Amino acid sequence: MQTAAVIAEYNPFHNGHAYQLTQLRLAGATHIVVVMSGNFVQRGGPAIFEKRLRAAAALHNGADLILELPLPYAMATAERFAFGAVSLVAACGCVDLLYFGSECGSLPLLEQTAQALENPCLPNLIAPYLAQGLPFAAARSRALGQGFSPALAQVLEGPNNTLAVEYLRQLHRAGAAIQTATLRRQGADHHSSGTCQGFASATWLRERLTLGEEILPFVPSSAAQLYAQAAIASPALGERAVLARLRSLSAQEYTSLPDLSEGIERRLKNAVAGAASLEEVFTLAKTKRYPLARLRRLAFSAYLGLDGSLCRQSPPYLRVLGHNQRGREVLARMRSTAALPVCASLAKLEKTSPLCRAFAQAEASSCDLYNLFQPHLRPCGWDYTEGPVIL
Repeated sequence: MQTAAVIAEYNPFHNGHAYQLTQLRLAGATHIVVVMSGNFVQRGGPAIFEKRLRAAAALHNGADLILELPLPYAMATAERFAFGAVSLVAACGCVDLLYFGSECGSLPLLEQTAQALENPCLPNLIAPYLAQGLPFAAARSRALGQGFSPALAQVLEGPNNTLAVEYLRQLHRAGAAIQTATLRRQGADHHSSGTCQGFASATWLRERLTLGEEILPFVPSSAAQLYAQAAIASPALGERAVLARLRSLSAQEYTSLPDLSEGIERRLKNAVAGAASLEEVFTLAKTKRYPLARLRRLAFSAYLGLDGSLCRQSPPYLRVLGHNQRGREVLARMRSTAALPVCASLAKLEKTSPLCRAFAQAEASSCDLYNLFQPHLRPCGWDYTEGPVIL
């Protein structure tokens, strides 16, 4: 039994994801566990499809067991995203290999970059660039180029590379005895607005789906069938709800949001007061120092009432979103290897500990608020009652 893990959003699942899982199976993985974001994703905002449908698409195309990445990590910085996801992989206790995509396709280069980021001299090299007003990511990249190698700085220009480096850092910090391997990203770039050799970026696919256009050549047919029957989460439908929440927040509530520094919360609050749309909020608040993704995460964290301290806690449980027969075999093994409670029921997990309750309630509330982005409303509490996807 060779169990491998993949960390993903599948927003939506497409040919590139199917290719990765196929290559992983060809490399010898008998069982594939996926740690997948829920209904809100790292770019800030709702996933285009509800999490169970995205889990089903993955299970139909190579995944065996889908575990949910809790909201506090799913909508966080690359470092916190990786911290939560790698912690869950390690907590399974039976994963042999962590497999991830990258633009460079070079594990040694990614490992060198991860080691450089752990160097105690790096903060002193970063400080002058931060003083110049550069955002942290750009300042860190400049510091790597200056103090180590331009090649390492170039690694961090790729979003998949950046996540891969963070996975390696978190594995090292956790002391997890899990092997790693990387696969070079195929086809279109991460945020590409085009297609390449049968592959398309998730950004491009979301645009086509929103417009009601055909995407079948670029997603597996089974996934396309699921998408054709599913409701699409539209940012426009929930925009007023988000603005209402942002306008009603007190100054003190803004200061409790995740990932705050350098007065960004004041800039966001001022932008909200002067804007008539979310796009205008981000336009008014955005600067060289405050990139769009960070502002989006802050705005949606405020909308969801997300406690900024939760992403600094270790995950308290392993929640099952779906599985097939091979996934059930992994779950059977996890009964004796898992370091955390394992369950599909959020209601049961909520009763395990006070920290589990805080995470579960945040998850359930976010699902109720995700519902406001869909054309047909559901009553509150459905994340407590919906079962896992079982194939």
